Amino acid sequence: MKRIHWLIPHKAIQPKDILLSNLSSVRLRAGLFNLDIFNIHKFTANESIEDIDTLDYLFVGKLPINAEYLVDKWSSYIKIQRSKNHKLFFDYTDHHLGNDSITGNFYLNNIKENDHVISASEKLKEHISPITKNISVIPDPIEIDIQKVKKKKKSSLLFFGHHKNLKYLFKIILNWKSKVNTDLLILTSNEGLNEIKTQSKYIKIPPNLNIRFQLWSIDNMIKSADIVSGVIIPGDLEDDTKNGVANIRLITAFALGLPVAATKYNSYLEFENQFVNIDNQNEFNLFLENPSIFSSRVEVAQKKLIPYTKEHIGLRWLDLIK
Repeated sequence: MKRIHWLIPHKAIQPKDILLSNLSSVRLRAGLFNLDIFNIHKFTANESIEDIDTLDYLFVGKLPINAEYLVDKWSSYIKIQRSKNHKLFFDYTDHHLGNDSITGNFYLNNIKENDHVISASEKLKEHISPITKNISVIPDPIEIDIQKVKKKKKSSLLFFGHHKNLKYLFKIILNWKSKVNTDLLILTSNEGLNEIKTQSKYIKIPPNLNIRFQLWSIDNMIKSADIVSGVIIPGDLEDDTKNGVANIRLITAFALGLPVAATKYNSYLEFENQFVNIDNQNEFNLFLENPSIFSSRVEVAQKKLIPYTKEHIGLRWLDLIK
């Protein structure tokens, strides 16, 4: 029985605890090692490691920018694992290399050519390829059951995601040109809700845009999908820290059964004909007028989601340690 440990940026008493993590990089990636297919191995996950000498595989998860207290500890674990010539993997899900930051310097100082790096998208692989060539791409899995396709004419939109993505939403609101009366429900973290309260002092909300806020959770997201008519995923193709994102928000929106208007990130192009280009004002205005006319695109997209189920993505992780 091989021993596998994931370094994650918080404490976990039991491996299944990470399935409740607020960090998608933990829940959707390290969390897959709770699947039955990994039962032939001993799996642990924590910000620390007990008895590293008995460890066969070390996976280094995402180090957040506010986790400076973990840098020295994780760097020492990496050094020990490498010195024993044991398997060492870096899960690289956001582009920080090249940034003069705690996270950027951590990766620059620790990723070596002989390590195996897993990126969440092909674009992210492209970003990191000047540093190392031993890279595999494994996308995030869908964590919800695929829902029935919704067909509502009313312009009622859902935005969900990490608070760092709110700046793209604020930009959309600042440049709002539609004359359609629109409801917008924003699901985000506590940090995101606080940021919305701060930014609302400076952003003029269009009179025909009614905004509500709610704390993100899987249950709240699924319930919200029953009362809205579409999902918006604004972004910025010129932002290197985000243009390598995985397609998880897009495929989750499709799994919710909702039409989508999104920025055309590289990882989204597999579904290019199934969503509306949010950065094309004419297309976006048509979407706002009646999202239901794009419901047939969701039906096509849902047929392409099978490779993104937990079981299929879990097998790709298992292949790494065979």
